[in-house]
Amino acid sequence: MATEPLAVPTPAGIVGRSQGSSLLARIWRARISYLMLLPFLIPFFVFVMLPLVQSAIVSLYDYSAVATDEAEYVGFGNYSQLLSLEVREQPALFDEATGERMYQCGRRKLPQSEVAAYEAEEGRPCALAFVSPRDILSEGFTDWETFSLFGNQYVIGAQDTRFWTSLINTLVFVFWTVIGKLIFGLLMALILRKQSTVNYILRMIFFLPSVTASIAITVVWGWIFRGQSYGLVNYALLQLGWIAEPISFLNDASWTMPILVIMAIWGGIGYNMILFLAGLQNINAELYEVAAIDGAGPWARFSRITFPLLRPTTIYVLITSIIGAFQVFEAVYILFASSEGMGGVLDSGLTMVPYLYDSGFRLFQMGYASAIAWILFFIIFIFTLINLRVGRANEAY
Repeated sequence: MATEPLAVPTPAGIVGRSQGSSLLARIWRARISYLMLLPFLIPFFVFVMLPLVQSAIVSLYDYSAVATDEAEYVGFGNYSQLLSLEVREQPALFDEATGERMYQCGRRKLPQSEVAAYEAEEGRPCALAFVSPRDILSEGFTDWETFSLFGNQYVIGAQDTRFWTSLINTLVFVFWTVIGKLIFGLLMALILRKQSTVNYILRMIFFLPSVTASIAITVVWGWIFRGQSYGLVNYALLQLGWIAEPISFLNDASWTMPILVIMAIWGGIGYNMILFLAGLQNINAELYEVAAIDGAGPWARFSRITFPLLRPTTIYVLITSIIGAFQVFEAVYILFASSEGMGGVLDSGLTMVPYLYDSGFRLFQMGYASAIAWILFFIIFIFTLINLRVGRANEAY
């Protein structure tokens, strides 16, 4: 008759130690792999992770990086100053003596009864006058923008108007740049899709700006839009007789953003073209043959076959283009920098990274600049998450 083995109770402490040591055992068994990773992990932690942590800490201080100045802990004060906004209704201005509605006529404010005579004499129209923004905004806020809604005028105040200007300029730049590089990159890939010697040469030509130093490219574009007669655009327009005097492109606020967008699209379509070409080569050619037999035209084949199967490539192009556009710096620094700061006329070309540089290395507000960097990080992070979520939803569909 067989006897059952005796059940030996296992103390809880021994079980806990065995479970706790299992992780160490796995690490020990894979010690060679971890040792081989050390040449990467050590520089990664020293030159990436530690500076990130230090930057997050510095963003909580009023720190100037000057040896004689002490760092003052302000908590989230830097973030509060950057992000603070308030909207106030801007009341109409009336003459205290007569009660008439006041109008802004040049640099003068005139009652309504005197507006007609002024406009007839000066030949310029007057505009409605409103109470000064500094009289209605809270202390520490300055007027940033005004807008009208339902017949009333409102003023938007900010503690840091340059930050909000840089944020709006960055979003506008990202929008047009990403759309332009996506459309033109895909269009060039479709045009040069066929394997031929001519297409190989054209691909190389269009890809060259992506591997050329961005500083050299920006300098060349600066010469193209130079305001003097030797600037390429002005020289061509003068020779054609379309203008009488050179146009100062780089000193005109209305031209600043178009110039930045044109430069970015021109420099980025070659890289996106290569990515789309790689995606197109992975599409089975038999799908197009079957679609052609069924009578599908070029647009139907593109919308039903090419574009849906290019979704993974499109999502990757969107993410990389958005990240790159948010980090634009060289073009603004070279073309629109001055002794008073970066951004060009009326800060028309000021974006977030140049403003970060301006705050940290010109004004020596290192804590403030670190806060700008972290806000920029979270904005890019949110856009990336949205793109990934949309990409997964499209794949599931």
